[in-house]
Amino acid sequence: MTIKQLEQELELPRATIRFYEKENLIAPKRGENSYREYSSEDVATLKKIIVLRKIGLSVADIKDALEGKTSLQELLEKNIVGLQEKMKELEGAINVSKKMQIRNEDMNGLDEELYWNEIRVEEKAGNRFLDIVNDVVAFEKGVILKEFELVNEEGQRIYGIKESIFRALGMCVLIGVLWFVLEGKERTVHDFIEGFFWPFICIIITSCFGLPLHFLGKKHPKAAGKIRKVGMILAGVLVILLLVLAIVLGK
Repeated sequence: MTIKQLEQELELPRATIRFYEKENLIAPKRGENSYREYSSEDVATLKKIIVLRKIGLSVADIKDALEGKTSLQELLEKNIVGLQEKMKELEGAINVSKKMQIRNEDMNGLDEELYWNEIRVEEKAGNRFLDIVNDVVAFEKGVILKEFELVNEEGQRIYGIKESIFRALGMCVLIGVLWFVLEGKERTVHDFIEGFFWPFICIIITSCFGLPLHFLGKKHPKAAGKIRKVGMILAGVLVILLLVLAIVLGK
């Protein structure tokens, strides 16, 4: 079965199928034309994955179950407890939502003090509400990804974390190879290591200073701007010094 046929049969987008392949949950073989061919076993496994995902199991848990690292019964017990916790979180929100609906509230006339107190009463009664801390976590995660140019302006990922790491290391390896080649006949493995080392250090330094500066800029944008300018100047000077040092050591 081709991936197009699989999409049609399971009504799944191709990206979802590819994602499960990258997570090594399914491993279709390639035919003579090098295209993936999905067996009946692959289809059955994929259906199991979708069923378990739809009842709340994580991809990591499903992977452990498929590999025999944990039993499905253990995962189901954990999943039921987690779902019951979520139901408790929703109960308070449902009660207050119904009150708003019965009172025919609109945004302009919404009495925030009334509902603020009603939510506190519901919480004291043991009912829980959605955790708004997740809003901050999601926002800061997006900020970090954008800071390192892993997402575009719409918040869509350009590269995954693993792919970004491999791309960065690949760039360092490429520079190391070029450095090695340019050394001429007397080149050694040390030359490759030297070429790999300098861009790798630059990436580490950028990572260490980039994020703190970003978060400083949220509260003190002027100070962050000045530090960033000074940092760029120092970085330029450092690059020049490193190049000079590399030339001197190479002689």
